[in-house]
Formats: sequence, structure tokens, C-alpha cells
Amino acid sequence: MNNDADLSCDVLIIGAGLAGGTLARQLRLEQPDLDIVVVEKEVEFPPGLDESSGEEFTNYANRILQIGPYLRKNHYVSSGMRFFFDSPEKDLSIERMSEIGGKRPHPIPTYLIDRPAMERDLCEMNRNSGIRVLLGTSVLNCGPGESPAEAITLDRENGHLVRTTAGVIRCKWLVDAAGEASPLARMLDLVPEESRNPIAASWARFDGCLSLDALGDGAWRHRVPHWGRASSMTYFMYRGYWIWLLPLSDSQYSIGVVFDRRHTEPAVGSGDELLAFLREHRALRDVLGPDATLRSFGTRKRLARLAKQQFSEDRWFLTGNAATVLDPMFATSSWLFTENNKLIGEFIKSDREGRTAELPAFVHHFDIRVRSRYEKLLNTLGHYVSRGSFDAWAAWLALRTRVYYNRIVPDALEDHRILLKFSRTHGTDCPCDETVMGGKLARLLSSADRLTEEFVELIDRDEKYYTNNEGVFLDSAAFDQDETLMPKVYEPRDWTLEGPADERSYEIFCRTLVQRLIELSGGSWSEERFKEVFNPDWDGHQPLEEMYKGVAG
Repeated sequence: MNNDADLSCDVLIIGAGLAGGTLARQLRLEQPDLDIVVVEKEVEFPPGLDESSGEEFTNYANRILQIGPYLRKNHYVSSGMRFFFDSPEKDLSIERMSEIGGKRPHPIPTYLIDRPAMERDLCEMNRNSGIRVLLGTSVLNCGPGESPAEAITLDRENGHLVRTTAGVIRCKWLVDAAGEASPLARMLDLVPEESRNPIAASWARFDGCLSLDALGDGAWRHRVPHWGRASSMTYFMYRGYWIWLLPLSDSQYSIGVVFDRRHTEPAVGSGDELLAFLREHRALRDVLGPDATLRSFGTRKRLARLAKQQFSEDRWFLTGNAATVLDPMFATSSWLFTENNKLIGEFIKSDREGRTAELPAFVHHFDIRVRSRYEKLLNTLGHYVSRGSFDAWAAWLALRTRVYYNRIVPDALEDHRILLKFSRTHGTDCPCDETVMGGKLARLLSSADRLTEEFVELIDRDEKYYTNNEGVFLDSAAFDQDETLMPKVYEPRDWTLEGPADERSYEIFCRTLVQRLIELSGGSWSEERFKEVFNPDWDGHQPLEEMYKGVAG
């Protein structure tokens, strides 16, 4: 041990939450000779911003972390996502609300995770595997107004030094998984203020709630006959905001509201205010029942966050909310840290094997990846407006879901093989930045956002925004179990198939929007006229109204 350090290790992870805890376990299983230390300022993990896991995390947990049995025993296996839509008066009972959700479970299971419980359990798993986990240990000088630069000395050659309440720790690789309080991000000024995505949230845990399967009438319950809805990740969708409902037990829910401050800013700054706001919605009043009690409360005035650098040749990294935070819908948090953790593991492995010539290109391509996924998920100005309309959201959700199963899930299931291939065969002067950031997929998603916003303008003009928010059911199997896309999820990625699949998805998306407009106007649909007028090249920026008028005659 060096004289200037009280403790030495190969890898030091700051933060024992879900991102840091899973990374520690991953490194222990993949590179068992690594000496790993995890420091965490908390002794008991507080409830945070809860969310479900996605398919990427499910695969990571089952195959790489080997905790599938633990998750199935201790956390809910999700029966899928459900979206409910309300009247402008917010007075519909849940069985009258239009619904998007599956009648049967999805073939790739996901989980509803009680984060504090899992974070505690990960600490024990990691300790049992020989990892030193130091709870109640803070990095010094990291409070408000203090400078982490006084606590962290970055030194690629001799090892980084981190001054903590447990002493000075020297490490070769340093990972910051400390969330928004990230000392490395603060020290290096890596996170500029994000004005493009002013999303905020408040959330709480409530005891004494009613199960979704205790609500509604018999016909409504029978519509989802296999698992019911009680273990669903549920979203109530409104113009400018949405409310999540995540079950933690048969009577306890995590409930939160996420809103775009460009459109609305409800008074939800305390637990009592949040409860009062939720009770303004008929369906939420029914879920909360007469006896719901507040257990915990949290709020965040700004969610969106992108660290300008998350991987460094100088052997430091960011993961979890220290690196990227986005809209919590669609389990983005678990997807993002799962990907970062895998890439950090690849970097350390190559570094240890002496393949240091690869590292600059690793950093270059990994950086492109994190910027690309952030930009593709940013909310446009009108995005939160579209959420409250069944018609607008159903089409957008179907397109995004098809893209997800066409590209993102296959990429995750094969551990980003193509990204790693490019990283190992390209230099840092390759055209990947331009190709990815301005590529055809990015332009497709941008076009879908543009057309969705135009759709909302058209239905607003005719006062049709809420027309189908009552009494409609859409089985999500139509798009999240797409017969063309699901078989290729389990096969090695084939780029020659992805382009045509995106083109098919775009055509389905445009057809859906035009059909809705025709239906809402009382006109008759003509597939022949749609084929004549539809331009499959989304780079042509064809207006939705042009397609609609062409079909309407």
C-alpha cells in the first residue's frame, strides 16, 4: 500500500445504488481477479424515482449478473406497460378510459423493481462475493458550495486518489455512479444546464391503495384475462403531463407525476400537494381509495441531464444518473446504465490486456453512442402535448416501439457487438459521428415527431383531441409483438434487414395517422389513394395534411 493512501484497489465505484451496485457485480463475475471497492454515503437507501426495467436490463440481469431468480422471487414480473386516457374534465372511471396494453404477457419479461430493496440486496451480494462495500462513506468536500477538486486527484499513471470519510483510497479505474450529486461531473464541469427539455417530476409512495384488479366491472377485468393489470407499469396520460403507477405490493404504490414546464406546472412541491393533485383525477382517486397514506416524497425540478464526457482514456467513467438522465417513461434509466456498465467493462478489460491503442477509439465511439441516444430521446416542444390524446399517442408509441425492437433490443442482447467492432476497427477521425448523429434513424424519429405535432394541430383545430379517449382498447401486441420484428430480436443483428423494417414502420405510422383523420372527419378510407399520395422517403418532409387531403379526395 502506498504511503499516501489508506486503502488501494483496482476499481473504485462511488455510489452503491442500482447502477454502481450492478457494475460491481458485473465486474466481479466477468473479471473475478479485480479488487473492487464501492463507497456509498447512505446507510439506508431512500426511495427514489421508481421505474420498471426494460428488456435490456432484463437480459443484463439474467445473463450477465445472474440474478434472474432473485428478481423473480423478490420483485414483480411486469405484465407490461398500460396507458390510460381521460376526458378533459379528468372524470372518467378507469373502465371507461381508453387503454393501450397487452391482453397477454410479453415474451420478453421485465420487472417492477423496488429500488431501495434491490440496492440493499446488491450490497449483500457484492460483499458475499468479496467486494468491499463501505456504506456511510462520503467523498469529502462534496456538499453544497464545496469543491470535489479538493477530494479527488486524477492520475492515470500512478492511480487516482479519492479522499473519503473512511480514508484516502487509491484506484487504477474510477467510476462515478453517485447520481446527480456526481463529484466527478461537478469537478470537471461536465453537465451544462439543459434548456431543451424542461421536464420535472414529483413522486411518493402510498400505503393503503387499491389494486387495479379490484377496480372496474367484470367485463373490463376480463379484457386482460391472464395476468390482469395489478402488476402492470401503468401510465395515465394527460395534455402536458403523465402520472405513473408502479405497484410495490398488493396495497403499496409508487405514484408520480412528470410534466413539461413549457406546458404546465402543477403545484406538487410537497407530499400533501401531490396527493391533492392526484385526487383531482377520478381514476387516481379510485386507486388511492379513502385510506391511502403517504410514506415518502421526492421531487426534482429538472430531470434531463447529459454529461459531456462519460468515458476517459485517463481511466475514469460515469454511469447511471451521474451520466445521463432523461424522461423516466420506457425504463430509460435502466437501459442507459446497463449500456454504460457493459462499455465500462469492455474498456477495463482491453486496458488490462494491454490493448491501450484501442482506448482512444473506444472513448470516441462510446461518446457518440451516449450523445446519440440522448438526442433521439429528447422531448420536442409538442411532445408532451400529444401524450393526452389516445389517437396521437397510439401512433407515436407504435412507431417508437417498432424501432425499439428493430434496433435497440437486438443490439443490447448481443452486447453491442457492432459498436465494439467499429470501436476496434475505426480510428478517432472516422465519419461515425456525422453518420450516427445525423443518420437515417435520427431523421426518421425527427419526422415522426414532426408529423405527430402536425396531427395534434389538425385535431385541435377540429376540436377532436379527446374524441377517442373513452371506450377504446388497443392491444399492444399489434406493435410490441410485431410478427416481422420479434423473430429477429433473437438473431445476430443484420443491418440489411433494419432499413426495410424502419421503412415499413414509417408507412404503418403514416397510414395510422391518416386513417385517424379520415375516421374523425367521417370520410371513407382508400388504401389505393393512400398508396398514390404517400411518400415513403421521410427526408422529403411530406406534410401530414397533404397525405390526408390526398386520401380524402
